[in-house]
Amino acid sequence: MSQEITILQSQHGNFFTPAFRILVDGKDLLTNYYMEIASVQVDNTLKGADRFAFTVNSTFNFETREFEHLQTTFAFGKPVEIYMGYIGNLTLKLMLRGMITSVQTSFPSSGLPQINISGYDLSYPMTKGKRSDNWTDQTDTQVVKLIASRYGLDIKVEDTKVKQPKTEQSQESDFQLLEKLAERNGFEMYVYDKTLHFQAPKNNVPAMVTLEWGKGLVSFTPEINISEQISKVEVRGWDVQKKTEILGVAKSGDEPGREAGRRSGAEYVKAIVKDDDAGSLKIRIPVFSKQEAEQRAKAILKKRAEMLVQGSGESIGLPEIMADTNVELKGLGKMFSKTYYVDQSTHTISTSGYKTSFKVKDTTI
Repeated sequence: MSQEITILQSQHGNFFTPAFRILVDGKDLLTNYYMEIASVQVDNTLKGADRFAFTVNSTFNFETREFEHLQTTFAFGKPVEIYMGYIGNLTLKLMLRGMITSVQTSFPSSGLPQINISGYDLSYPMTKGKRSDNWTDQTDTQVVKLIASRYGLDIKVEDTKVKQPKTEQSQESDFQLLEKLAERNGFEMYVYDKTLHFQAPKNNVPAMVTLEWGKGLVSFTPEINISEQISKVEVRGWDVQKKTEILGVAKSGDEPGREAGRRSGAEYVKAIVKDDDAGSLKIRIPVFSKQEAEQRAKAILKKRAEMLVQGSGESIGLPEIMADTNVELKGLGKMFSKTYYVDQSTHTISTSGYKTSFKVKDTTI
């Protein structure tokens, strides 16, 4: 159920005191090392690995002229957990579990020397190196489970059902392979906490948060663009054994995350381009069954449909706003007051307070 800003306000101590915890190798930087943290930021996204960064003010020893903790606590690969929220009724939310991959120091003309620490979530090892491999008579889900097991990740996956005669990995990182498998099934693929998610987008579930412009929603800039929209997708292949053509079709109405009373890009295109063929996309790719062809057609339509509505916004700091969730925005007029699917969020706590910026996409308007 979507939470109104007044409910969130009571849960988060009226948004008065932003709070965070940073654990490195299981130890809290504030309570174990008494470090002064100037700022912390978490980028949460459906495109690539999540990223974190934080700035430490208080670890330079002026007697030895050395940074303490630089090569110990902040060594490359050290595990990191970041929690955010407010001092209130709720415990802080885990925003990211990852590892340190970058360390930067700064010696300003005035003020204390700083260390800037950054890194990525637990999918980072999957992005390194190139592999060549292949699997026979496996579903994409089965391949994903095998890849996840290499990295000790838990899995939350949906069954793609279609067995592929052969799935090839050709000089690709494991992360690139998983992205490719997700795209051809119309799925989202990401790692949160210790779990690899490989599943259909959650753009058809209720919003996590409801915001109104001027009441929690600071700004919002949406764009509607039909230039890349298509009314129908036809995927064609060839059945070698039966010597017949394989055809899979996806059309207006098949877009995921449709909102009642709203129109998709395909419907806008159909109203403008009266000829169905003129607004359709026909492609020929290797497919081995009608089920696979239809699956691929729907995935292509989904990708185009999500380009209809895109936008960016900023709100008060809300840890509930995460990629692969929905947010309801109000006070924006009839057309733009609706539920949007979150594609990316950035959470920042600094001396200026806690703010959340986000990007959305949607298939109807």
